[in-house]
Amino acid sequence: MVLLSDKTIIEAPDIEERLATIRRATGLDPKNSLFFLPPRTSKVELQAFVTSILAILQPVCVEYYRDLTKHARRKKGRGTIPPPTAPPTRGTSQTLSYPGWGVRYDFKLGILAEFRQEMDAAQRHYGAALEALFGAEGLFETTASWSPRWDEIRLLADIIALRHIRCQLWNNFPTSAVQSWLRYKWRLQDVLDRRGKGTNNYGWQAWESTWAQVMAETVRRTELPVFKIRDPVPDTDPLPDIPNSLYSQPEKQFPVGERLPPWELLHHAGYWHKIASDHAKRRYILAREMPEEDRTPPGMSPAAKVSARNQIYDHYLVPQPHEEYPVPGIGNGFEHWKDISSKLTAAIAEFRARGQHRKVDQLQLEVARTLLHVKRFDDAFKVLRSLWETMAWRKEGWWSLASEVVWTLHECALRVQSRESYVATEWELYSQSQCYSSFTRSFTNGHQRFLARQNTSTT
Repeated sequence: MVLLSDKTIIEAPDIEERLATIRRATGLDPKNSLFFLPPRTSKVELQAFVTSILAILQPVCVEYYRDLTKHARRKKGRGTIPPPTAPPTRGTSQTLSYPGWGVRYDFKLGILAEFRQEMDAAQRHYGAALEALFGAEGLFETTASWSPRWDEIRLLADIIALRHIRCQLWNNFPTSAVQSWLRYKWRLQDVLDRRGKGTNNYGWQAWESTWAQVMAETVRRTELPVFKIRDPVPDTDPLPDIPNSLYSQPEKQFPVGERLPPWELLHHAGYWHKIASDHAKRRYILAREMPEEDRTPPGMSPAAKVSARNQIYDHYLVPQPHEEYPVPGIGNGFEHWKDISSKLTAAIAEFRARGQHRKVDQLQLEVARTLLHVKRFDDAFKVLRSLWETMAWRKEGWWSLASEVVWTLHECALRVQSRESYVATEWELYSQSQCYSSFTRSFTNGHQRFLARQNTSTT
């Protein structure tokens, strides 16, 4: 029990008597179970107060969860399905099969092990739960494909796989965590291709984008020492500046000299944000390629069409086809451009923090292209202006990329009525005519082609 007071003992002398009465009435130990926090406590004192409470509570909590673990392990070891405590009712509960009870107890034991901060044990239980889900007699193979129950099992599998990866990162196994991330993706893809609608649809690309985004957030929140951003070394420091790490070296369990592919090494969060944006783009392309009859709301389509549509498109954690990319005039649908640009922006922040300036320039150009595709000229102008001022392509002679930036900014400045940028880019295009001659056109032709591009559906 923690008691918070708005008056000090000096301001209210009867507090001492009230605390003594509470101690006697509750029987709580004043050293280990009853705490009093006076008002106007400093930040340092407050931190020490909380730390002392947590230090006292930790062994009690560990013992509590250890008892729950023993109870769950005994129930699992009986080898029989426990009788339901209440009759199953539709929409509230369902009777589990024997493999389902095994997954339930492995998941429960993994959670309790995490609460005890025994990540090795948690990792073993999560691995056993995944095997029970994906095995030959697992739940994915014995459940009706694409039923609501199937989606629940798939969501449970995603949660267990994420917790398994988090345990590996906690135990400082970065390469094993990436391999688990890849292995789970491949196993799930195999199940979806064999048992149902496949992975050639916008739903799978949305899941891939989300799965990469989850990995990015997990890597960022784990705060591994290898990815800590180092402060720049002042010029007066005699020691050389140590660059920030871009990826983590494999752990010692891998043989020395073994060549691992780069995608099996743990990279910083920007790498995973970039993967997420790539799959978000593919999601948009597949959504745009859907036939118009599949993007019509169910109330405006024949029942046979709606039924056939449900057998083709994967709706797991994504909108229906008519909500994902509706036909013109019915609705706005999912804002793909916002999803793509937000993931690219997150990647830019990570790459910039580690001094990967060429990659930052490339990603900024991708953001500008995405914004121009939806005719958000004001936002695109801000991105292009910043890129135009800082890009290294001009100095390094990458004229095809530099000319695209200059021409696009030039034409975008016309849209937003920025005279300064318009004149500056016009001057650069004339002054660099020898370099840009094979990549650019006269402004009139370029402006006409720019306007034509905005009226097409190409990216």
